[in-house]
Amino acid sequence: MSLSKVSVVVPLYNEQENIASLAEEIHHVFKEIKNHYEVILVNDGSMDGTWKAIEHSCNKFPNFFGIDLGGNFGQSIALRSGFENSTGEIIIFMDGDMQHNPADIPRFLNKMEEGYDMVGGFKRENPEGFIKKNLSKTAHWLIKKISSADMKYFGATFRAYRRFLLENTNILKDTHRFLGAILAKKGIRQTEIPITIRCRNSGQSHYKVSKLFSVIIDLIFLKFTVSYMNKPFRLFGFIGILTLLIGLISSFYLLAGSIFMNFNIRIEYLSEFLFSIFLIIIGALMISFGFVAEIGIYNYFGGDAIRPYSIRKKTKTND
Repeated sequence: MSLSKVSVVVPLYNEQENIASLAEEIHHVFKEIKNHYEVILVNDGSMDGTWKAIEHSCNKFPNFFGIDLGGNFGQSIALRSGFENSTGEIIIFMDGDMQHNPADIPRFLNKMEEGYDMVGGFKRENPEGFIKKNLSKTAHWLIKKISSADMKYFGATFRAYRRFLLENTNILKDTHRFLGAILAKKGIRQTEIPITIRCRNSGQSHYKVSKLFSVIIDLIFLKFTVSYMNKPFRLFGFIGILTLLIGLISSFYLLAGSIFMNFNIRIEYLSEFLFSIFLIIIGALMISFGFVAEIGIYNYFGGDAIRPYSIRKKTKTND
């Protein structure tokens, strides 16, 4: 194994019964492979004794650190907060519900040693029911079509990254679902390894079929992110110019017809004329919006972004 420091980030929401066992397993894995490491346990506004369990594990294992967020910000923001408070050259994200097996961590690191920038896990077996399994297959097919990323599984949290990838990626709400696809589009060296998803021993799943609508909305966002995030004017400008041209051509035709072909716009073509004017206005607005979006992207990447989370306290520093 390389001496590169590894940071394992685990977001936790109402997982008090799983933390002790998970911490033991992670500690045992790194004790065997002897990598420099740290484990960052992030409490995402849990309503049970999750934070106390985190404090207990951090007191027991010197390489464990806890972050108690000041509210429930969601899994993506919890992962981001853990990453931004980490110090490792290799970052591993994993769930805290015991379904991800820490024994797979050395396999991720071995692949990173081969020169990959990102290593993801895809399900060798899927313990989910028929409906969830087929919804998952459909979602993965759509993501692959939208992103054009050559990946077997897109939704896995269990993934290893080189630090530079995440430093240049804005992780916002629910971005973790498509993080692999967003990064894979950048032409990085990435691969996947088969992993077994374990059944829960305690706690309840936080994923519901009702989240399907949110996933559909996120797929639309994914398309925008992958294709136009750094160049929004290409989207809004194209739509605006096309709409503007249609409106100008239509209005010019009607005006020319009123002059040379005796069109009576007020009586015969009033709705058509008003619609063409409407298209001109919408086209101009879309072009203007494209300019504003382009300026906003420029300012965003040129300045310091405000963090979308707050930290109540930490167990200790990991400097």
